[in-house]
Amino acid sequence: MKARAFLFSFFAVLVLANPLFVPDAEARKKSRKAKGPPTTHPMILWSKTLSESTNLEDRRVNAYKLSQYSQPIFQDAVVETLTKCTKDSDLRIRVLCTKALGNASQQKHALLVRKTLMETFESDPTLKSTIARTFQAREDDNADVQALLIKEVSSSKNNDDINAILEYFEKVGDGTDSFVKALTTLYKRVGDAKVRRNIVKALSERSNGQDSVVELLAECAQDGHTPLALMCLSGLQQQARKDARAWKAIESTVDSDDPDVLMASLDVIQALADTPNPKISMRLVELVDDGDDTDVQEKALLALGVCGDSSEPVVKALLKTLKSKESSEGMKIASALVLGKQGKGSPDSTRLALNECFENAGSKGLKTACQLGLKELGVTAKAEPEKKGAETTKGT
Repeated sequence: MKARAFLFSFFAVLVLANPLFVPDAEARKKSRKAKGPPTTHPMILWSKTLSESTNLEDRRVNAYKLSQYSQPIFQDAVVETLTKCTKDSDLRIRVLCTKALGNASQQKHALLVRKTLMETFESDPTLKSTIARTFQAREDDNADVQALLIKEVSSSKNNDDINAILEYFEKVGDGTDSFVKALTTLYKRVGDAKVRRNIVKALSERSNGQDSVVELLAECAQDGHTPLALMCLSGLQQQARKDARAWKAIESTVDSDDPDVLMASLDVIQALADTPNPKISMRLVELVDDGDDTDVQEKALLALGVCGDSSEPVVKALLKTLKSKESSEGMKIASALVLGKQGKGSPDSTRLALNECFENAGSKGLKTACQLGLKELGVTAKAEPEKKGAETTKGT
């Protein structure tokens, strides 16, 4: 036993003392920091087949897999394969490879991918729509890309390409004057309804309130085609908060028989700066008095707080709504809030109504609205002295 233990110890010393059995520090470091996925990673295998196979169907299948892969593509070899196959002889493969580049998200690949896409855009008309969507997927707002696409929409007659570019602009358009000029000119040049809707969406989302944008939106808000009119009204809400042309458009659309256009018009009024408008005020009073839709009536009441002219019909409609048992809770709250602003020309009747509302309100929300209305009017929420005196006398 002693001899066996001695031999084992002797053998262990020999092994540990032999440098061949101890990996050096550099080898251990390399082992720990092995970079990249293993060669069996599906992306690598698909890319290799796409690059090397002579079977067209196999190449198409693997290009499709790469285009559908939902994770970011970061492998250099895969990105290189994809950039090369954007020039493949097979159109389907070119399309799939271009689409797949939308997931090449590493910053180190950005210049290569952008250069490849821009060059292909110029040289291969069949890929323009796909390339525009790839730029959109990459959220590439580079100035050179913007200039390239602006140039294209300014001259293209292919509506599919134009729509793909407009969708890119809606997401990352730079909103500059050249951007606005190109899109407003395109709107006048192309009569296709879908193109026009996409132009309006892009201008609404990305512009900076330029005059030509507001003018276009105000004009098309009065268009007879309801979907387009609704989009233009929404655009005015974003782009023309302090522009008089928005009010001119609303004067027309608030008379619409289409309930969607009417509701959109009332929403736009809420977004605009306070501007008394007698014409719109009278229409809003009509909606409050004659309407049978409480949502429309409530929005019309709130709109009076923005554009009401404090005239007798306006104050009368607000007082009537506040006191009526048939008015909904929302309508009464809206009336109370607006009365403080619109009723300053009739302070006594307005104060009495709001005080009565404050005292007898059936909900905390209505009570608060009446209190805020009184505050706007410039008085404190409290019972009238005459009323208190009358109650005391009656009690006595």
